[in-house]
Amino acid sequence: MALQLYVWGPALDVPSIDPSCVAVEAYLRATNAKFTVVYANDPQLSPTGQLPLLKDGPVWVAGASRILSHLSKKGHDGNASLSAEQVADSLAYISLIEEKLYDCMLFTWYADQTNFVKTIRPTYAKLLPFPTRYFVPIRLRNNAKARLEKYEVEIKDDDDSQLATSETDDLKKLMETGWHHMYTLARDTYKVLDAKLGEKDYFFGDKPSTLDCLAFGYLSLHMYPMLPHHRLRIILTTEYPRLSLFCDRFKKAYFTEPLPQSESATEIPTLWKSFTNSPVEFFSSIKSNIIGQSGEEEKEEKKSDAQLDFERKRIWSIAGAVTLFLGYIIMNGIVSIELGDDSGDYEEGEYYEQEEEDFGDDE
Repeated sequence: MALQLYVWGPALDVPSIDPSCVAVEAYLRATNAKFTVVYANDPQLSPTGQLPLLKDGPVWVAGASRILSHLSKKGHDGNASLSAEQVADSLAYISLIEEKLYDCMLFTWYADQTNFVKTIRPTYAKLLPFPTRYFVPIRLRNNAKARLEKYEVEIKDDDDSQLATSETDDLKKLMETGWHHMYTLARDTYKVLDAKLGEKDYFFGDKPSTLDCLAFGYLSLHMYPMLPHHRLRIILTTEYPRLSLFCDRFKKAYFTEPLPQSESATEIPTLWKSFTNSPVEFFSSIKSNIIGQSGEEEKEEKKSDAQLDFERKRIWSIAGAVTLFLGYIIMNGIVSIELGDDSGDYEEGEYYEQEEEDFGDDE
């Protein structure tokens, strides 16, 4: 049975507007897996409120890391040709990619007001259905604001009146800000990856591994989008040409053929089903996805008051919205709640795996 991958749709000359969705699709393509794609463009379809989401027969797997682990166990192993030492080495680079490259992307998308107002917000608006197109981009920006607070990055509310009125004024305003320290972070990360790649086609030789798929997924959203202010693209292509050639090589090798699309499954374990099946587990999952760090990471890095305040407000806003919605449908007789010993709506043997991810990684 073919796998079914639910992702954010293509945009900005990239296979998906979300880097983890690109990475998982790259992994499936590179391991020659048979799969179809569903351009869901709605993270609420996932039980965790995040994409990508994979359907493997009766099994649902949510979150990029869980999906890659599941595929590896099912025989689609991106690291099959690597030694144990190389796999451990790969995990360290993947961690760097998922944190630093993602943070740099969030900075250029949301902290740069011109990029957000002129490109990012309209792009999401085209992908999203009504009425989510009006509030999801703002929610994503707020998530980025909380995630980037540790870098002392300021993200202001979008205000069209504050944008430059001409390209000349826009360039002048951009030059006055100088090179932000987030671009130094991008350079440092590119340098580490460039040294690892060297003159090889891929990071561990002439065949792609899981690391290559993750690197392409995140680097592609630095390199290909033509934003009004595309400094990451300039740095990558002019200062680290080997990485840009790697992206072009990977794209040409694995993304030339269009994927067959399929209809969304009817029994998809949506965020709403997750709540109705187990409210306690649902809210625990929401809290884990927002706070998102393991116990060890929490010990190493204390969160700021701004981050903690944002997380508390988001937890209560989600809980409040679900409670109000539930009360409304019950009072209006849309559904009724029965107490009994039923095990749930899923067929026998059906389950989903979910991933605890960083609260900023909502895309």
